Amino acid sequence: MAPLAYRFVRLLFKVSINAFYAIEVDGLENIPPDGCPTILCPNHSNSLTDPILLLSVVPPEKRDMIRMTAKDTFWKKNDIFSLLVKSVGTVPIKRTKDYNAKVDNTAAIETLVETLEKGNCICLFPEGISRYHSQIANFKPGVALIASETLTRNKDKEDFSIHLLTASLVYIHREKFRSNVLVKFNPPIVITPKHQSLLKTVAEDGSKRSSEQAINELTNTMEEIVRSNTLDSPDWQTLRIAHTARKLYAGELGTRISLSEYVKLTKKFIDLLSKVKTDEDDDNSECSDNNNNLPNGNSLLDKKEIIVERVDAGNLLSVDNLEVQNEKISHKGIDLAILARDLSAYQDLLDSHGIKDYRVSRPTPLSKSSLIFRIYLRIIWAFILASLSFPGWILWSPIFIVVKYKEYQIRKLPIEDNFDEIAQYKLLISTILLIPIYFVICFFTFPFILITSWLIPLLMWLTIRWTEDFFQTVRSCLSLTKLLFLPASEYSAIHTIRENIRVNVKELAVHEMGLPENPENLISKVRPRGMGYFSIRRRRKKDYNEVLRLWDVSAYE
Repeated sequence: MAPLAYRFVRLLFKVSINAFYAIEVDGLENIPPDGCPTILCPNHSNSLTDPILLLSVVPPEKRDMIRMTAKDTFWKKNDIFSLLVKSVGTVPIKRTKDYNAKVDNTAAIETLVETLEKGNCICLFPEGISRYHSQIANFKPGVALIASETLTRNKDKEDFSIHLLTASLVYIHREKFRSNVLVKFNPPIVITPKHQSLLKTVAEDGSKRSSEQAINELTNTMEEIVRSNTLDSPDWQTLRIAHTARKLYAGELGTRISLSEYVKLTKKFIDLLSKVKTDEDDDNSECSDNNNNLPNGNSLLDKKEIIVERVDAGNLLSVDNLEVQNEKISHKGIDLAILARDLSAYQDLLDSHGIKDYRVSRPTPLSKSSLIFRIYLRIIWAFILASLSFPGWILWSPIFIVVKYKEYQIRKLPIEDNFDEIAQYKLLISTILLIPIYFVICFFTFPFILITSWLIPLLMWLTIRWTEDFFQTVRSCLSLTKLLFLPASEYSAIHTIRENIRVNVKELAVHEMGLPENPENLISKVRPRGMGYFSIRRRRKKDYNEVLRLWDVSAYE
């Protein structure tokens, strides 16, 4: 059973991260139960927020405890962040970059192997580093090496197996309050002592291979599975125009599709538009190494031999090859480079006017009287929501002030090296401040403590819900106001541009990407309502891209 300190910290993390993000979890059925040695292998793009997220979403009935791993520099500090890291049984890992020399992780590996032998779960981030990039970093072979070492020590146990559970973490806006997050647990790769020869030198056909080659093939397989279920993009601009293309194809679906379906759909457009980037790179450097930004020096278009098996419905099944045919795609007469340019220019045009795509989807604009009436209704509703939220804003204000100041400090530092820490500090500061805020309010309302003890957390919870509606309402009001002052001729010109691009996007989506003619067919399940209006999981959003802000931001850098 997990230690009391672990369960308490996990509860704090669960409350704070569900308040900060709107989280959707997919694939819980793929998590092996307690007793099955498991290595959890997620991508790593949001510093300490990633382990906090995982600890919060994995049900205790599935895995009572997960042994996390972290850089050992936390053990050299005595701040509150280091204390929280150490309190959940985290295993320290030495990193070469922290010592500028070769490091010895023998003790850490021994601890991890012993944990697996007891049927427990450990978490390793194969990228080895958290970074604010549009693309997942190359996976390192540490997971496969630890799995191989554990199998070697248990090769005489016929029923012993290790589950390599890959997880894809997708943050729509990783540092923004009330942004959406997807945690997708992929079907696990299962390796047993019989695979030990595969992880060493002998393949199934009897051919010889080096240990390094076998380990790299397993690592590449894990990496491809994780990449295929995230918004992995060669650059931020490709991600931006992929979102624009998705909205032109199926923007009216909004949040009626699940976040998992939203990510899958956007990823299809990323993969299509990435071909423009690939072709440009080939043209610019014909003799250069085309694999610098791809996993372990291998192109994702290369055919790979899959050397392991996975569990599906309780049976061991062969993994299908994940290769993509390395051939020139037929675009049905549509030039992808020109389409990518048009998508970027169209999104720039929308941003310059401060309006969204769906606002110009009508052939003719709404009448002035209709726009004014809608603006009037939204102003009234915004005042109602602000009145409801104001008491809660007072309770939340210490947290808002501290985290905004911390974010201001971080944003003055180099973006690439530090932006992945913004959400981490916001979450941990919120977790730390929530408890004293609660007890201080209870102290000052002591005569009514039987009421305020439960009313305070309820009010703070509902304030998030009402604040989200408030920002959405004000944002909509501003957008309608800009539409009100947009000349009809200019609206018509923008709509014409939109339709020309939309026709090409639809053509590619249906005939090249295999998407349905009617996007409504992509809705595979009914969205959960939870507690109805009073649930912060229910979103009044037009798109998962929206967060608490008064303007629409399409850039992701």
